[in-house]
Amino acid sequence: MTPDTRGLLPGDVREELLRRWSEPHRHYHGISHLVDGLAALDALGGSTLERIAFWFHDAVHSNTTPDDERASAALVVDLLEGQRSPADIAEIQRLVLLTAGHVTGQGDSSGQRICDADLSALGADDEVYRRNVRGIRAELPHLSDAEWVLGRSAFLSGFLDRDHFFATVFGRQIWEIQARANMRRELQELRAACTDDVPKP
Repeated sequence: MTPDTRGLLPGDVREELLRRWSEPHRHYHGISHLVDGLAALDALGGSTLERIAFWFHDAVHSNTTPDDERASAALVVDLLEGQRSPADIAEIQRLVLLTAGHVTGQGDSSGQRICDADLSALGADDEVYRRNVRGIRAELPHLSDAEWVLGRSAFLSGFLDRDHFFATVFGRQIWEIQARANMRRELQELRAACTDDVPKP
């Protein structure tokens, strides 16, 4: 499964990004996330620069936010300087950095689309959602079960406290209900699985 660049990226840039997306420690943030996110971005009507930004947004991935996003934004300059205009590079970097917190301003349609594309997997069907969560857990082998439960529960609770997950009308219509159901169920299961060794969050 190789994503289509549609002529957006020079061959050497594409190969370098694919190399990064294919790193063995990526169990969730790998090629499938790139392909699925680009498909979601297409459905949202994403522009050329938004597609390029999505290619870069997790190019550096060590499960350290926002350091990963900052390093990925810096990589935009390293790989695209002389290939795209300074204005394009600045906008691509801005979009990459937005994926650290997925918070966009009113009227920032480009930012809203790229953040919604990145979060679209939250609205996947039950089987895919569970597989994605297993992938995320596998990317954090240094965490004990207790640390995983506490950290993941905090993440889920924080999202569930939001009025909505998605910034675009399309995202709310297509993914919001399923995403909220997925996250509520996961949080309930995490709490139900708690033992003396894994305290209840």
